[in-house]
Amino acid sequence: MPHSDIDTVNALYDAWNRRDICGWVESFTPDATWTNLPTGEIHVGPQGMAENYRHWDGPFPDGRCEKLAFGGGNGLVVAEFIAVGTHTRPMPAPDGTIDPTSRTLSVPFCDLHRIEAGRIATTRRYWDNLTVLTQLGLL
Repeated sequence: MPHSDIDTVNALYDAWNRRDICGWVESFTPDATWTNLPTGEIHVGPQGMAENYRHWDGPFPDGRCEKLAFGGGNGLVVAEFIAVGTHTRPMPAPDGTIDPTSRTLSVPFCDLHRIEAGRIATTRRYWDNLTVLTQLGLL
């Protein structure tokens, strides 16, 4: 795999950890799509990437991607990480909003990114929503 594909994806998570929404959005092609598989959300283009960012940054302002691991080839990069953060603000959910619980999450995530011309064209994100709801004390 060209090292630049991993660099592209690593820069995305670095932007997240630094709270650099501009760097996050600029990591994607103008017509990029992001699909959150557990919730069915699909985000498209710069506005969609910013919205997806805010869906996680808002509820978890101290959120971080830790223990990053990358692999792949042929324009695909798989990223595994642990998402860690404290739920201190309302969180959008498919059926409404989840009020802050003040609980800390530590949840494994896996993202599959397709890279085109040095930018992310599609992302498919996987996580166990049952783990999230359990750690938030909602189940």
